[in-house]
Amino acid sequence: MNGARRLQLRCALIATAALFTTSAMSEEKSEPSVAPRFQPRVDVVAAKNLVRNASFECGDDHWSSLGAPTGWGGDLSGLYGRVQSDDAADGRSCLVIELGPRKTPETCFDVWPPKRVVQHAPLTAEIGWMTVPRGQPITLSAYLKSSVPDTKARFLFRYASNALGAVQQSAEERVVSTEWKRYSVTQTALDEDVCIAIGPDMTAMPKTDVVFRIDAVQLEAGSAATPFETREPLELGFSTSRYGNVFEAGQPATIRVYAHNRGGNAADVSLKLEWEDFFGAALEPRSFSIHVPAAGQTEQDWTLPAHGKGHYRARILWSAGGIEHSYPLKFAVVESYKHDDSPFGLNHPATTTRQLELLSRAGLRWVRNWSVNWQWVESTPGNVSWETQDAQFDFMVPTGLKNLIVFPNPSTNWDSSAPEAVSNPMWGRMAYAPKDPQLLCGFIGAAVRRYKDKCRYWEFLNEPLWVPDFCLPASAGYNVSDYISLLEGASKAIREADPDGRIIAGLSIEPRMPLGDEFITAGGLRLCDILNLHPYGSLTVPEEFIKDMERVQAAMDAHGGRKPIWATETGYYAVDDKPWQPWAVPKGHFSAALLLPNERVAAEYVVRHAIILLAHGVEKLFYHEPIHGAVNNGAMDIENPFLAEEGVPKKTYVALSALANLLGPAPRYECEATFPAVVSNTGARPIGYVFQCGAKAVAIVWSPGTNVPLDGVALPPAVTACNIVGNELPGKLALGDSPIFLTSDSLTAGELAKGWHIGAAAPAH
Repeated sequence: MNGARRLQLRCALIATAALFTTSAMSEEKSEPSVAPRFQPRVDVVAAKNLVRNASFECGDDHWSSLGAPTGWGGDLSGLYGRVQSDDAADGRSCLVIELGPRKTPETCFDVWPPKRVVQHAPLTAEIGWMTVPRGQPITLSAYLKSSVPDTKARFLFRYASNALGAVQQSAEERVVSTEWKRYSVTQTALDEDVCIAIGPDMTAMPKTDVVFRIDAVQLEAGSAATPFETREPLELGFSTSRYGNVFEAGQPATIRVYAHNRGGNAADVSLKLEWEDFFGAALEPRSFSIHVPAAGQTEQDWTLPAHGKGHYRARILWSAGGIEHSYPLKFAVVESYKHDDSPFGLNHPATTTRQLELLSRAGLRWVRNWSVNWQWVESTPGNVSWETQDAQFDFMVPTGLKNLIVFPNPSTNWDSSAPEAVSNPMWGRMAYAPKDPQLLCGFIGAAVRRYKDKCRYWEFLNEPLWVPDFCLPASAGYNVSDYISLLEGASKAIREADPDGRIIAGLSIEPRMPLGDEFITAGGLRLCDILNLHPYGSLTVPEEFIKDMERVQAAMDAHGGRKPIWATETGYYAVDDKPWQPWAVPKGHFSAALLLPNERVAAEYVVRHAIILLAHGVEKLFYHEPIHGAVNNGAMDIENPFLAEEGVPKKTYVALSALANLLGPAPRYECEATFPAVVSNTGARPIGYVFQCGAKAVAIVWSPGTNVPLDGVALPPAVTACNIVGNELPGKLALGDSPIFLTSDSLTAGELAKGWHIGAAAPAH
């Protein structure tokens, strides 16, 4: 579901969540006194050319790609193309983009409706907004070359003066020859902030193989292109050579440093790196020097002594040409998840294979796919096509991720029982029950037969009854018995088509809402194998979910016995680097209105929340939602719990990675942990849950809102303690907001629950 609608749906819940919030508050939502401006920004210097690394002599630094939007799922995320050191128009290097069958990048998203887009025009975009004189002419120029005559190139300008307003776009095309030639476009600046993109547009020649080259990009004031210059005579660039800047644990964290010198004198540049770890603790600064010959360039590797796994935030500082420079860098070090299955997944697939692979690496091994919607398969009676849905699942194959298919709506526009006054073609009419339920059952049976080799888990309807306009809305008179009636037919259709399939059903509701219990008390569990819940964190501390989950489990105990629970949508949100400054929450943006104070808090909440749910009958958690917005507009990325712009991880990514590696594919909850008397004597209320994870016993312990040193307490030799990012904790331990992971290869989970601490007179629960 999209952010605007979700905010509307949960407005009543936000007030309720605030009552439960004891240690986190939303960001200030008042309007700023000055207009918010998009970030990141290109620093203003006395230069003719506003573009950094304009000739690609510093590798691919400062460059990304801009494609066509895919559903509401996002864009390309990261640079498509490679910097090549031959056949350049200026200097040694240029950017090479290859397109054609099996080469052109593709993006995919499952709603509304599902789309798989072949990106025939992947424009190369500079990262960062530049300041230009509004209302005055500006000229964008570049050297271009194509292996195919008459290739079209697109020059794109995006303008903004207020990040909460509309971004204005203006584009022009040029026809490119097979020889290097300089092309230019002049426009009147529509606003004072601009970002640019240039690249091939092979839309008219989709089956043609082409090698397209870009070099010497220049944006300048004035109505004509002038001779090319780099932004500064001496430029530096940096690259981890890894998508998202994610390094593998145990391997060097190495940055490639590029330096390009147009001046007539050699230069020695001293660099200083200031950095901090996941917890915000400053690490020892590092220095590096690089010698750059006159009218030349060089590149060297700089290996950083990263302190184990984690999330690192850095600034690289240097001086050149009398200008002080500061370069922000974020990177992560994780242990790649090695199992095929895991407790964690995504609500909707990420837009690119590269994003999916990066998320899978952190242990997110499932995707809840919405594309199998009756209306999208059978747009008019008898007009059945599975082509779009097949493309969605084919896109997923290389990643190896597992599918959960949700049938989100009960009807089509043409078989809906909605009154004629309901005209919303996106989902309004589909929200109502079908005129002929047998047609719905027939569609479900056909879908299950078609995709049962790709999926064995089938969820019936998304958030019925309690959402105002989406699916059997209570506002239209529907009740739990109406849902169960439709589920009865759907369940039979699924069983007949896939006897070994698993049916997921319920109201996919917030656990705190007792309406969800009505499905259980009405006997709905007999029609499904798994109960669904949507335990969004909002601003609620994770511990508040304990009583709600206990209530749901008690309802099951009283009405036929417990069944597994899948949290098919959930999430906490935070953004350390806001996409505009000064920060203001845009209207209708779900996650932006519910941001926790920072990414560390969000990461700690995600881990505590996941452990509480897993200890209360939940088997899988699907996080909403892994979308990536257009480069230089991070509004969409706010709603991505794990990745920021350009695929760079947030702190939740490394925390979930450590948790996934700790738990493995099938953790089995055993019991609560006990605590030494020294903890209970402080008045703290510690929390701990113990799991058997294959041959390994795992306990996760914390004490919300406190900091309790475990004085006089030690770990037995059989137990190892790690912090939230998976690094071993030496010395004395302390319980606080950040969970501690305790593991043992020799103790059982029951033994670990009581025996993880020694040196205390009496244990306390």
